[in-house]
Amino acid sequence: MPAPVPRRSLPRALAFAAALGLAPATAQDLLGHGGPVGALDSRDGRVLSGSFDTRSILWHEGEARALSVQRFHEGNVTAVALLADGRLATGGQDGRIALWQAEAREPDFITPPGDSPVAALSLTPDGQHLAAAFWDGGLLQLRLADLALHRAPAHRDRVTGLAHLPDGRLVSLGADWRFMLWGPGLEPLARADLPALPNGLAVSRGRLAVVFADGSLRLFAPDGTLLPERFLTDRPLVAVAARGDLVAAAAIDGTLWLLDAPELRERLMIDGTSGPVWSLALGEAALLSGGNDGAIRRWSLADGTPLGGGGTTTDISHDDGSRGAEVWRACAVCHSLTPDDAGRAGPSLHGVMGRPIASAPGYDFSPALRELDIIWDARTIAELFEFGPEAYTPGSRMPEQRLSDPADRAALVAFLARFSD
Repeated sequence: MPAPVPRRSLPRALAFAAALGLAPATAQDLLGHGGPVGALDSRDGRVLSGSFDTRSILWHEGEARALSVQRFHEGNVTAVALLADGRLATGGQDGRIALWQAEAREPDFITPPGDSPVAALSLTPDGQHLAAAFWDGGLLQLRLADLALHRAPAHRDRVTGLAHLPDGRLVSLGADWRFMLWGPGLEPLARADLPALPNGLAVSRGRLAVVFADGSLRLFAPDGTLLPERFLTDRPLVAVAARGDLVAAAAIDGTLWLLDAPELRERLMIDGTSGPVWSLALGEAALLSGGNDGAIRRWSLADGTPLGGGGTTTDISHDDGSRGAEVWRACAVCHSLTPDDAGRAGPSLHGVMGRPIASAPGYDFSPALRELDIIWDARTIAELFEFGPEAYTPGSRMPEQRLSDPADRAALVAFLARFSD
């Protein structure tokens, strides 16, 4: 069993949050992340979020303010869970799971580094065990009383959904289109094939709400039997949340739905005007959506109206109307062009032309990037987006993305040459 990590308490959580440039208490959207928010959990008036900016943030839902900020993982915080005893759990791209006191600067406990990113976390209804799923298809069970770990193989591809039923049994879904039901010792109890690629799982009154890449929301019995289903969109559904009889779903374009179980009757739909959504949670008073731009938006459960700004937060101050500026909009989610902006998921690109890789001040680059011998210029920036970060800069925390059109690559390079200095 890994040794617990020494903990240092945070004297003033709010002061720390303010020092990181988080939104003041008057904000109604939860603003503080510097990259896409891919993980959300809500319990007893608190919200926990995880982002590509390597941070998780604990929020007071009703007051829309940050209570504490955690930063430990190498890369993206890919999964979060609020524990029954008030502690926090985070999972990362580094394959580790960390347990935290609510106002701690360092975790109490961490699992050993993993070979695969954490895909999801789920707490048993009695609060005694935490289950984790991984991109390599494996499962892990952590007994919180003594921190004992138990691992089991589960799927032939990444796990795309994980949730506990009210009786404590565990359900996992995989990109192998497989449904699995597990007992308390991670012994397999049932297995079923799925009709499409599943992208998320939540539990509503003992039933399993699953969103699929074919745009359908389907309910399943605990043994995998298909129950009511509803086709919502011709775009992939990417996130789902449930509380009581309410089920929420999100499409890749940011469109949201709130439905009543068990018949999946549509209560309301929210147009995707705020951009892509990566994660969902149903709080005590609002539907929360984690955005591609780092914002967590709050929506009324009664009529879907935004409880905050509801719009985009991406910086477009350098928009000169060019094609390069259009391409830059996707980059601006994680990067800025100002020299003093260190709060985003990626380093500032101010002065990037002629700069050695992994040398921008104020940013914690991965060790793998520090070993590379690259000077950023028109050629190397274009090659980065031609071949993709995984091939061109292995070990990068940058999400895999490419620009297949040479004209778009040239336009982005020209834009950076104009504005990065």
